[in-house]
Amino acid sequence: WLGNLPGGTEFAYGLVVGKYLAGAVCFGSTAGTNVKNSVCGAEFADRVITLTRGCCAFWSHPHSGSHLIAAACREMAKKGYNVIVAYSDPSANERGVLYKACNFLFCGPSTGSIEKFRRLDGKIYDARNVHLLTRDRPGGTTKYKRSRAEQKQMMMDDGCEFFKDDVRKLRFVGIFGDRREKRILRSALKWPVQPYPKRQPSSDVQPQESYVTF
Repeated sequence: WLGNLPGGTEFAYGLVVGKYLAGAVCFGSTAGTNVKNSVCGAEFADRVITLTRGCCAFWSHPHSGSHLIAAACREMAKKGYNVIVAYSDPSANERGVLYKACNFLFCGPSTGSIEKFRRLDGKIYDARNVHLLTRDRPGGTTKYKRSRAEQKQMMMDDGCEFFKDDVRKLRFVGIFGDRREKRILRSALKWPVQPYPKRQPSSDVQPQESYVTF
């Protein structure tokens, strides 16, 4: 749907069938420190990581997605990341069904707007990735280094369009680990847990809030 990899990917897992890659899922910290602190408090901020991308091949088993996500999250818990934040985008017809199958908690829609930029080829990226372009270290040697403001201005001069995206994504939180860890982190969760969003019974019915459609 997004057509690109996220900046800041730290871990990636694949679902391999023989010599073929049936699916992949990526984890990173693109959500920012403030989001990490807000999930279960500053005390457990270092336990939080974001599931940034995930997909499966069209020929994979129907349950490949939930199997891959659950297995990858268990592996992340072994690394000390017991709290997995994930988002689904209603504009991409994502309903969070896989997260529900993996026992993630639904924590409502995200709030506020997100700055993004559109390149000349039409691809859209999160503006938080601008800082990744401010320096280049080929062979471990810094070739150039710019401030974020300088990089953003350079991109605008080259034709990139920066804009605010007010589309609300659906937030999910998965808690993994042993029973004690899950009990402690669940009690520390600060995001309000809500019932899973329900699908409308008919496509002719238009909901008042778009996020409850999917």
